[in-house]
Amino acid sequence: MAAFEKGAGLTIEDEQSKESAQAVDLKLDRNGLPLVPQPSGHSDDPLVGSQRPSKARLILTARKNWSPALKLSVALQVSWLSFLGPMSSAVANPAFIPIGKAFHITTVEASYSLTMYIIFAAVGPLLAVPLANTYGRRPVYLVGNLVAGICNIAGGFSPSWGGLMATRAFVGIFAGSPATIGPASICDMYFMHERGFYMGIWTFFLTNGPHTASLMGGFIAQYLGWRWCYTIPVRRLSIARLYTTNFDRTRVTCNSRPSSSRLLPYRKRCTLEARFTTNQSPSSTCLFKATLPTRKIKLGDFWRPLYMAKYLTITLPALYYMTCFGYGSVLFASTGSQIFAQNYHFTLSQTGLILSIPLLVGCFIGEASTGWFTDWLVSRYAKRHGGERRPEARLDGLWLSLLVPIGVIIQGTCIYHHKTVPSIGPAIGMGLANLGLQAATTVTYAYTTDYFKPQSAEISCFLNLVRNGFSALISFYAIPLSGKINIEYAWLTFALINVAFFVPVLALKWLGPKISGMSWQAPPTFHNDL
Repeated sequence: MAAFEKGAGLTIEDEQSKESAQAVDLKLDRNGLPLVPQPSGHSDDPLVGSQRPSKARLILTARKNWSPALKLSVALQVSWLSFLGPMSSAVANPAFIPIGKAFHITTVEASYSLTMYIIFAAVGPLLAVPLANTYGRRPVYLVGNLVAGICNIAGGFSPSWGGLMATRAFVGIFAGSPATIGPASICDMYFMHERGFYMGIWTFFLTNGPHTASLMGGFIAQYLGWRWCYTIPVRRLSIARLYTTNFDRTRVTCNSRPSSSRLLPYRKRCTLEARFTTNQSPSSTCLFKATLPTRKIKLGDFWRPLYMAKYLTITLPALYYMTCFGYGSVLFASTGSQIFAQNYHFTLSQTGLILSIPLLVGCFIGEASTGWFTDWLVSRYAKRHGGERRPEARLDGLWLSLLVPIGVIIQGTCIYHHKTVPSIGPAIGMGLANLGLQAATTVTYAYTTDYFKPQSAEISCFLNLVRNGFSALISFYAIPLSGKINIEYAWLTFALINVAFFVPVLALKWLGPKISGMSWQAPPTFHNDL
C-alpha cells in the first residue's frame, strides 16, 4: 500500500522511493509547508532569497542579486514593459471617427486598425517565446518595445490607410511579445504560494494598458489630431535595466533524476526536484547572449505553445478567459467610439474618459480582491491537506468573474435606453465587467502556470493566441449584429456565451485533479530545465 509523506505532498509508490524522499532536505516556507517548486540552493537561482526565515531547520539565505527588493523591481519593470505595448497601440481607440474621415472609410472600418494589431499580437509571440527561452527574457522585452515604438511613429506619419495598417501589424508582432513572456518571468522568481499576488500585479498592468490609452487618446485626438495618438505615447517607451530570470535547473540537479517523475500527477512530483544538488555556476543574468548555453532552438519550438492545447486544465480556462477579455474589454474599445458619439453625442475627449476611468476603477477593485486572495486559498488548502498545494484551490477566486456578463448586459441595456438612461449607466456596466475581467485574468494565469511552471512561457503564449484571435473578430460582427437585433439583445448574447464557457472551468475545481492524473494528460517533457 502506498504511503503518504505528510508535509511533502508526495505519495511514495515503493520502499526505495520512500527512503530517498526521507533523505530529502525539503525547504519550507515560514508556515512549515514545503515550497513549490523547491529552490536549487544556488545563489543565482531567482527563487533563492524570497522567503523569510522558516520555522524549519533549513533557512533560505538571500543574496544581493536576487533580494526581495530586486525581485519586486524586476516584476514591476516586466509589468511596465507589458503595459507599454498595449497602451501605445490603443491610444487611437477614441479617434476612430476622425481616422475614418481622414481615409474616407467608415468608423467600423477604421476600428480594423485595432483588429490588425490584435491579430498580429496573437501570432508574434509564437516567434518570440523560443528566443526568450534560449537567449533570455531581457532581449525580447527591450527589442520588442523598441521596434514597436518605431513602428508607432511610422504609423503616425503614414499617408495611406494601407500604410497605417501595415505599421499596426508590426506593432502587434513586437509589442505583443513582451506582453506574453511576463508570466514566465513571474514564475521564475516566485513560489506557487506567492504567484497570485505578483501575477496579479502583472495582469493589472497588462489589462489596463488599453484603458489608460483611451484616457489620453481622447484629449490628444481632439486637441492635437489623431496622428499624434501614434507618436506622443512613444515618448513613454523606456528601456529598463532588466535581469534575465532564466535559470537552468538541470545544471544544479543530478543527471540521474528519475525519468518516471515526469509521468507522475502534480501532487506526486512537486517535490522530486529537491533530491539532488550540486554547485555548478549558471550563466550571466544580464548580457545579450544565450543564458542557457546547452539549449538550441529547433523548428518544433515555435509550435510548442499550440501543443499546450492538449491539456484540459489549460484549454478550458483559456476559452473562458478569451470570452472575458473579448466581451469585457475589446467589445467596449472597438464599439465605444461610434456608440457614445451616436447615442450620447460625446466629443473625442469624453469618449476617451468613459472608455478609461470606469474600466480602470473596475480593474483596480478586481485585482485588490483577487491576487492575494488566491494565494491565501492555496495556503489554506495546503494546511488542510498535509502540505499539498493544488492549483484548483485558486478557482474559488473565479466567482467574481461572473460580473463580466452582468456588466455587459447592463451596458447594452443602458445604451438601448439611452434616451432615458444617462451615460453613468453604461459606465457602471463597463466598470463591473472589468472588475470581473481582472479577476478572471489573474486566476487564469496563476492557475494554468501553477500546473506547468517550466512551460509557463508557452502557456502564456497560448492564452494570448486564443484571447487575441477571438477578440480580433469582434470588430466585424458587434456593431452589425446590434443593428439587426438591437444592442440590448446583441450584448445579452455575448453575456450568455461567456457564461457558457464559465461552467466547464468551474467543473475543474472538482475534476481537475482527476483529469491531470490521466495518462494522456501527463506533463510535457520539454523545458524541464527551466
